[in-house]
Amino acid sequence: MRGWVLDCYPDMDANRMVLWFKTPRGPVRVVDDMTPHIYVHATRERLQKLTNDLAMIGVKDAEPQKRKVSLGENEKDVLAVPVREYASLQSLAMTIDSWGRYREHALFNVDLRMDQRYFLSKGLFAMGLTEIDGLKSVDAWRRIDYPVPELKGLDLGVAVNGSGIPTMDDGLASISANDIVLDGSEERMLEDLMPLVRDEDPDIIYTDRGDSFVLPYLQHRASLHGMSLELGREQGERTSRGKSYFTYGRIVYKPPAHKLRGRVHIDRQASFTYAEAGLPGLIEMSRLSHIPLQDISRLSPGSAISAMQVNEAVRSGHLVRWKKNLPEDFKTAGALIACDRGGFIYEPKVGIHDDVWEVDFFSLYPSIMVRYNISPETLNCRCCPTSSRIVPELGYRVCEKSTGLVPHVLEPILNRRRVYKSMENDPRKGANYQQRAKALKWVLVTCFGYTGYRNARFGRIECHESITAYGRDILIRSAAIAESRGFEVLHGIVDSLWLHGSGNVRRLCDEISAEFGIQLNIEGRYRWIVFLPNVSTGVGALNRYYGLFEDGELKLRGIAVRRKDTPMIVEELQQDMLRCLSKAHDAERFVETIPEALQVVDRYAAELRNGTVAADRLIVRRRITRRLEEYAQFNDSVAALRQLHDKGFELQPGQSIEYVILDSGSERSWERVRAAPFLSGDDRYDGEKYVEMVHRGASELLSPFGWSFERMRQWDGSQRR
Repeated sequence: MRGWVLDCYPDMDANRMVLWFKTPRGPVRVVDDMTPHIYVHATRERLQKLTNDLAMIGVKDAEPQKRKVSLGENEKDVLAVPVREYASLQSLAMTIDSWGRYREHALFNVDLRMDQRYFLSKGLFAMGLTEIDGLKSVDAWRRIDYPVPELKGLDLGVAVNGSGIPTMDDGLASISANDIVLDGSEERMLEDLMPLVRDEDPDIIYTDRGDSFVLPYLQHRASLHGMSLELGREQGERTSRGKSYFTYGRIVYKPPAHKLRGRVHIDRQASFTYAEAGLPGLIEMSRLSHIPLQDISRLSPGSAISAMQVNEAVRSGHLVRWKKNLPEDFKTAGALIACDRGGFIYEPKVGIHDDVWEVDFFSLYPSIMVRYNISPETLNCRCCPTSSRIVPELGYRVCEKSTGLVPHVLEPILNRRRVYKSMENDPRKGANYQQRAKALKWVLVTCFGYTGYRNARFGRIECHESITAYGRDILIRSAAIAESRGFEVLHGIVDSLWLHGSGNVRRLCDEISAEFGIQLNIEGRYRWIVFLPNVSTGVGALNRYYGLFEDGELKLRGIAVRRKDTPMIVEELQQDMLRCLSKAHDAERFVETIPEALQVVDRYAAELRNGTVAADRLIVRRRITRRLEEYAQFNDSVAALRQLHDKGFELQPGQSIEYVILDSGSERSWERVRAAPFLSGDDRYDGEKYVEMVHRGASELLSPFGWSFERMRQWDGSQRR
């Protein structure tokens, strides 16, 4: 019998691996043996002593081996240490580490995921088609047009008795499961839920806020009635702790995961990949990373690319170092200045421009890694001291004899995305291919950042520097080629150029693609595009613009309507203004539409001052970066946090808070704002504060045409007189 690997996890009590398969006949549970190993590299003398020390604590079957402990190097002496009790793996590793005083030997394969270990040892992978008898894969994880099972889904939600923020203490009003609604007494609803789930027998349970509220709430309410709520195909959940962490310049909060056994729980609010690429994107990521569907739904694209690199390293016979500590190469002050430059940017020419082409490179940074063989072990390698491949500006030499781990992993991903993009118009499967391509897009976006991340398993800052150096060289030379062909470069940023001119753009793209071996595509042709100034300096903002393509589609970047913290009233204002402005077919007619756009501003300001705007259009959303007691200044967000604190709610850094401004000048939290859960129909908002927001939103669009925020306020005053 054949089936797809739906889930895989360790049974920590039995020290065995549990697999669940989706088959045409229904779900199948299989238990299999696996003994994970950790590895220690040191001198032969120290490894012999370590063997004796391990025997003293009951680990008597450690054996010496030869294994690759570094990328690009030969095998070295290691000690393979079997771990018979899964739960002791981390503690055993920490004990061994302490025996070496944390520096006299190095440990490997300590923090690999148990499911990854199992898959790699058995030649299986998540969502792969498998011959269940004998556990043999009949699929290929790199296959593009792979078979996908029909996965039955169930949408689970709850309604509570109470207003404001739902809490564990609120009574259960109803439970929804697809089109079925359970109501009546709380105990009866909970009793009916489990047989309903069992009868429906979904492969996937979908929730909104299932990790942060729905599942822990249902479990809590069940416990009050002496019940044990089981929604999986076997008893027990696999949970993790919530945490706040810093990534890409912001604090993010990750709620505790509530994963089921035998079924997949996908919390749509906690899954970036599902939000961007749906179930087909999740399946694509699961297959490539070898991480089960339920787990990959909660992980970032960066975690996925890291897993793919680990898989490739293990398949090529390498061990994966624990507590990686690869120092940055020595650099002079001048070298540091040359290295720390990032991507190249042509300052945009503020204002409106007619007849503009936007061209961009296909996944530029990942393509550079593949095209120029950028990987930790390929830069200044010992085997190629006289390599002719030299990184521009930096002088690093790149290996000419072997392909590095990073490009080896990325090349098939780039090719897959290219194939999926070409198949998006397929009448039968086009939507699936499009979602798979979206998932891979985010994997490729994050892979560059991981090269410079100090804790990345296969990161190295010199790789990061080399990629940006090649990127700068390519963009500068591409702009020069464009100018030599009669185009004017209006703006350029990292991997994109905006060109004005009447030359053959398609021929230009072909020429540049051939020159660098990286595909340059036409993003589109604008009837007009407006580059906006930086608010503080007045020079061209790097990524703030809006423009109208030939087909009538608007492209918006960096303006309020695109930001998640923008109140709906300001978002609607900019949308209405853009509808007016988009009537223009060129720059001259654009200027003629500005008076109509100003009438929109006047209408919104009048509506706000009349006090008739619904509260949900005024909600401000802000991400908090610290705990309440850590804020030194009193502002709107702190006022809202105090209100939540007064009512017994504590938010974690990285979570968002929502509120309406009542009186922006008040020093009393309950008078200054009203947190969204506590809004009532009697609350009077600060009309002038919101008018100010509207004026800022309007001036953001019209500032290149002389309509600064100050002029907008003066104009408003004259309109009111």
